[in-house]
Amino acid sequence: MHGKSICVLLPALNEAETIGQVIDRIPRDRISAMGYDTQVMVVDGHSNDMTAEIAQSKGARLVKQKGHGKGDAVRTAFESFEGNYLFMLDADNTYEPDVILQMLPMLENERYDVILGSRLNGSVKKDAMTSLNFIGNKTLSMTANFLFPNGHTVTDVCTGMWGLRDDVVDCLELDADAFDIEAELYSKCIKSGFTVGEIPINYMKRPNQAKLSALKDGSKIMLRLLKERVRSK
Repeated sequence: MHGKSICVLLPALNEAETIGQVIDRIPRDRISAMGYDTQVMVVDGHSNDMTAEIAQSKGARLVKQKGHGKGDAVRTAFESFEGNYLFMLDADNTYEPDVILQMLPMLENERYDVILGSRLNGSVKKDAMTSLNFIGNKTLSMTANFLFPNGHTVTDVCTGMWGLRDDVVDCLELDADAFDIEAELYSKCIKSGFTVGEIPINYMKRPNQAKLSALKDGSKIMLRLLKERVRSK
């Protein structure tokens, strides 16, 4: 065992079709060569398929949510987190775990406290994102830049691919329950004075129906940004 470790967080709800593939694709050997042990934490949001069983069979640490929603899953993970760095990605096989290898050195050398993987600044595969979602993500990112100016222009505030230093995880007090969690994460990172960077990533098409509703969840994300703007912390 190394003295240093990272945690790869996979919030999951009924992702039996893909979660095993995602866990298998985490580059453990190359992370180990960089001097880190890897823990995979799957936070299960009351799945009624084989998500939990598959995750455990792959050696992941399974944490059961008490509440519901992606935001609650992330808060649950933050409370259980142990390690030097936390990397979060969705369990639907739309993100490439190899991106961790690019993010880790940028966190190690303290260039950034937080790294986002930007889909909109990278490559969105055919049919991976609807036109409505693309426009919505652009609009929400522009809003985040306007409300939280910090010398950095975020291009994909709603991305599900994040890398965070341990002191960031320890500092943030989150209360979002749903898909507005990324907006809360970003706004609170900026308000707390953490440096935030981005790298371009590929975004793949998920094999089944998306859980996010463009209009309903997009409105909730916009409200979250506005809410965080008027909050002192």
